[in-house]
Order: sequence, then C-alpha cells, then structure tokens
Amino acid sequence: MVELLAPAGDIASFEAALSGGADAIYLGLSDFNARRKAQNFSADNLRSYVERAHFFGVKVYITFNTLIKDEEMPKFSGLAKAAAEAKADAFIVQDLGAAACLKAAFPNVTLHASTQLGVHNLYGARQAERLGFKRVVLSRETKLEDIREIKKHTDLELEYFVQGALCIAFSGNCYLSAQECGASGNRGLCKQLCRLPYVAKLGGDTKGGYLLSARDMCLADSLGELAKAGVTSFKIEGRMRRADYVQAAVGIYRRLLDGIYIGKTALSADDVNSLKIAYSRGDNYLTRGYLDGGAPSVVDSAYNNHTGLAVGEIKEVKPFKTDLYRVTLFSGCSLESGDGLKFFSQDGKEAASVGLNDIKPCGENLYCFVTKKPLKAGWTVRLISKAGDKGNIEMRVCADIKVEAVAGRPLAIQATCKADNAVLSAIAYGGVCESAKTSPTGAEELRTQASKTADSGFYIGNCDVVTDCAFVPKSVVNALRRQALEELKSKLIAYREMGAANVDYDAYGRFSKGAKNGFDYPKMQFIRQICDIKVRNRDILNVLCPSEYTSERVKHMLEECGLRAEDIALQLPVIANGKDIKVIRKLLADMPRIRALVSENIYGLAFADEGYRVIAGAGHNSLNGYTVEVLKGLGAAEVLPSVELGRRQNVIGEELPLMTLAHCPYKTVYGCECSKCAYKEGMTYAREGREYDIRRTRLSQCYFGLFPKK
Repeated sequence: MVELLAPAGDIASFEAALSGGADAIYLGLSDFNARRKAQNFSADNLRSYVERAHFFGVKVYITFNTLIKDEEMPKFSGLAKAAAEAKADAFIVQDLGAAACLKAAFPNVTLHASTQLGVHNLYGARQAERLGFKRVVLSRETKLEDIREIKKHTDLELEYFVQGALCIAFSGNCYLSAQECGASGNRGLCKQLCRLPYVAKLGGDTKGGYLLSARDMCLADSLGELAKAGVTSFKIEGRMRRADYVQAAVGIYRRLLDGIYIGKTALSADDVNSLKIAYSRGDNYLTRGYLDGGAPSVVDSAYNNHTGLAVGEIKEVKPFKTDLYRVTLFSGCSLESGDGLKFFSQDGKEAASVGLNDIKPCGENLYCFVTKKPLKAGWTVRLISKAGDKGNIEMRVCADIKVEAVAGRPLAIQATCKADNAVLSAIAYGGVCESAKTSPTGAEELRTQASKTADSGFYIGNCDVVTDCAFVPKSVVNALRRQALEELKSKLIAYREMGAANVDYDAYGRFSKGAKNGFDYPKMQFIRQICDIKVRNRDILNVLCPSEYTSERVKHMLEECGLRAEDIALQLPVIANGKDIKVIRKLLADMPRIRALVSENIYGLAFADEGYRVIAGAGHNSLNGYTVEVLKGLGAAEVLPSVELGRRQNVIGEELPLMTLAHCPYKTVYGCECSKCAYKEGMTYAREGREYDIRRTRLSQCYFGLFPKK
C-alpha cells in the first residue's frame, strides 16, 4: 500500500489533512524545523494531536529537519524527548549528528532522512540505510531511473514530493538567505530571496523577471509510474499554506492514489482548476519536475506568487460614490460573495487583490461589485480562493455494540472495532439486571440508547441486543456505553502506538549535555579556474574543481598549475545522478593516481570504502561534533564545518555555490532547448545592487551554480 503524506503548519491544516484522507501528517514544533515561521505545534499540545491522529489510523511525523549547533543540543534533546513521549511515529532529520543522538537516546525510534540531506542516487541512499534511516525523502531532483535503482538495491522506504512548491536550489540547500540576511534556510528562517526579481546579463543582452522563482509542481499524472518505480509515500508540500489548500490537495490525491490499484489516476480538468485555485504560480504546473533526463526549465519568470485560475477580465469600471467604484467583469466561472480575486494589468503584472463581500450577476457571464480599489478595464481576473463551506468533515470510527440485559445477570455492553488486521474490544459491566415488574426495557429501546455516540469519535455499525425483557434504566445504559467506548478508544490508540520510541535515559543524558566539538582543518586550497591561483604550495592539498568532469579538462588544469595527479584532490559535484556517477568513475579510471576526493554530499562518502582519502567538505553542512563523528564513521578522513559556522581556518578559496541549480538558467532567459544550446560563459544575475556569477558544471548533463561575483 502507498501512503499519502500531508502537511500541517497549524491546527486547521491538521484537521483538513485528517478529514481529506491523509495516511500520515508531517508537522513541526516550535524550533528545529524548516518552517519555523509556521504556527506549528508545541510540546504541550503535541500529545493530544498525535492521539487524535492515531485514533483515526493516521501517522504523525515530526520535522526535526534543520541543522543544529553543539550548544543547541540541550534544547533539541528536550523537544525530541517530548515528541517521543507524545508517541510520534517518526522523526524527519537532516542533521546526521542529531540523527545519531536520536538513535542512541531512543533506541527504537524511526528515522526518515530529510530531503535536505540531499539523497538522490543509490550511493547516497546506501549511506542513509547504513546510518539506520528507515526511509529517505528523496530530493526533488532525483531522476526516475535513480528511484528504480535505489528501490532495487536497498530496503529503504522512498518518499517523494508530488505537489506544491519547488525550491530552486538543490534539495533546499541554499545559503543565499544565510549569507545576505543572517537567516538560514537550513535553519528554518529562509527569506525566500529566490522569489525576488533579478536581471540576467550576458554580453549586451539583459532580461528581467523572477528568474529564480520555480513554478509549483503537480506530478499527479505520474503517480502510477512513481509507485511502480518504488515510491511508497507521496508527499504534498505546504506547511506554510492555508487549510483550504491542504483540504483540496489531500482530497484530490486521496482519490488518485486509491485509483492506482484500478488503473484510474488521471487528473481531471476540474481537479486541475481546484488545485490552481488552492495555490499555483502561473498558468502551468511542472508536471514532470526533474524526473526525466537533462536539466529542465522549471522557472516561469513572470510570476513569483499565488496566481490562481484565470477566469475572465474587467469590462468596465465606473465611479460609484466617493472613493468607491462599480466594477463589471466577465467570467466564464461562477463567482459568489466570499471568493477572492487577483487582477493583473495588460503587461501581466499583479495589480490588486479583492475579497468579494457582495458580488451579483448583472448579465450573461457578467458580475458586478463595488470596491475602493481603482481597478481598470482590460485587466485579467484570476480566482485565488473559493467561497463555501471550508469546514472539515466530521471524523468518526466505526464500532459495533453488543448489549446483554438478562435478568439475574450483570448488564454488559461490549464495543468492538477493527484496527488494521486486529479486532479490539472493550466490555463495561453494570449491576445485576432485575426482572421487569410492569414495563420491561425492550430490545429497540436498548438498541436506541446503546447506539448514541455523542462526541466519542465513534459511529455505530451493528448493534446487537440480547434481552429477556429485563428492566434497565436509560441512565445505566448510557453510562456503560460511554465507559465501553472510552476504553475501546484507549485500546485503539495504544494498539497503534505499539513500537513507539522508548527512552534510554543514560544515552539521553549524554546527548542533552550538548557540546561535542571536533572539526578538522586540513591545509587546503581550491582551484576552480587557473587564474584563481597565484601561489601554489606543495605543503597543502590542492583541490581541483573542474567545470567539466573529463580527464582532458583535469589534465589541462594540472599542467597549467604545475601539479601532479597524486598531489591533488578532486572535488566531487554536489549533485550526481546515476549517469553522472559513471562519468566520475570514468575520470577516476582514466587518472588512477588521483586518490583523494572532497565530498560535498553524502553519496561521496561511498568512495572511502574503495580506498580513497575522502574529505567531507562544507557541503555536508556539519554544525556539531556529533556530525563529525558520524562522517568519520562513514570513512571521512577529515571534516570541514558548514559555511554557516563561518570558520574557515587553513582553507583557501573553497567556494560552495550559494545555490546549486539542476535547471538551466539559459532556458529560462533565452527559451532555448538543449538541441539549440544558448550557453556562453559569463552570465550574471543581479538584484538590488548585488551581482552573481552563473557557472556551469558538466557531467552527463549540465548543472549550474550561483556564486557571489568577485
């Protein structure tokens, strides 16, 4: 069976996910989650919501998916303990040191590797499995063929995003907000600088727009293909979005995933429209994302925000009263009071938003309303929210009731329900039933009283009554029914929480003390371009960062620098799909004297098992000493701290891109395809007085990096 996983950034979204039919819900606490700006949940109220979800057979995953500093471990450990005691089903974790601490402190905890860990190929998946992760949340950049390989060669559960926002930087590992605003995306405080306008410059050509703002994705038509490839959990993005978005997306994907087993997974036009109204950027979703080969075009540079569904245009605007205007618009979609509209001017720019308090039909497909906003005829009208009952469907669990009311025997009410493959029951006993002297309590009357459920969370399926017309007061039946259902509810929750994390208090005590420093600072200088290096020193490790992973390019760099292959380390790319790994392996086979590598992603540590000296670079995002231990346990000879710590001792010229891009900026700017490649070296993006270099790296396909311009 596949799982539908829904977001909950607040209580309303939690209820929407439940009522929509989610199999699992992921949510964050007050800190250490990548959506710290969401309302989130607290250590105090978490238990009640986990119990509520478990009662309805829905799992709850806690997002501890940010990087954690040594000094923050005591606070993190407290929240983790609260989540374990709340019986959460799994923790979603990015920080490898935090994962190791959780595994030690809560021995039977279930760990999911966050998408921000960047697992996207078989090598990285095997490292995650080795570390005890049960599931990996694959990066959005993972190719379909790599999903198949991971499923074939590991026992991991595979989770994949199918709906919602797409971070433009590889797997959400972006340093732009941290470097410019001191608000780290890897620490849950992203300022979303990618959603701002930029200007691309190349030679004398310029183009402006939202050049780093990815469209939302909708992989609904690929669900069957993904399931066949091995995806077991289909994830909807959106912990910062409204409950009506969660309700719409979960409801649609519930139906589509149920249809996988009967071959009906097609997304209807009405479904697409509903999703667009709930949230979309531009007119078209990304319907394949990065699943296929190459570097796709994922940006619609005209939009950076919710645009909804295009439904018509403004026909007329007239003054109505002082500071008021009467607007007549044409719409092929039915509009009503309570709808939300956005208006776009003729040049395609967002001009205004209006919540409709009172709109009325005034002709065929024409609607009139009054507003204070000076709208203009000819502007496009887009529907961004729909009125109507956005309340959640009341959730209930089916229970069967059996009543035994026989004179001379205790009154008994048994409540029974199914939980997965088990049948659970609870019996409440009352006093001995008396023979009726005048008015016996009939079977129908007993059935009526025993079938009342009030706010118990149950509804009654079958209600069987065994009686010999004894007399039973209604109040007694009601009390026993409540008692039986309450006990059944407790048993049902407890059954679904079997195997929840327990606490190893000794290990927890060590973990909660915090600091465990231990970074290494080997003497290194990074060589990306020949002109970057002024002095070459054989006493330090020179790291080559080629723009093309070919032996010809590397040999040329060595010749120009006066270095030998055995004196250098090769920097592995941040991203390497299965085909890219073959390119890297060919390079290493052609140059067997290269025996040192700098890894910037978890997959690179696999080369340590083959005898290479592997240095865990800043791309591993190590912020604490526990992570250093984990990386060394995977074979890293030395470990460099994340750039987010700001300590760069003995390291010269190491540059991680502020963003690693798996899409093609040249397709964004020039609208070209790979067959008519428009690449020329020297493209820059500029924003608010800042300028960035766009640099290309070639393996089996092109990747790009956004670097601060020197």
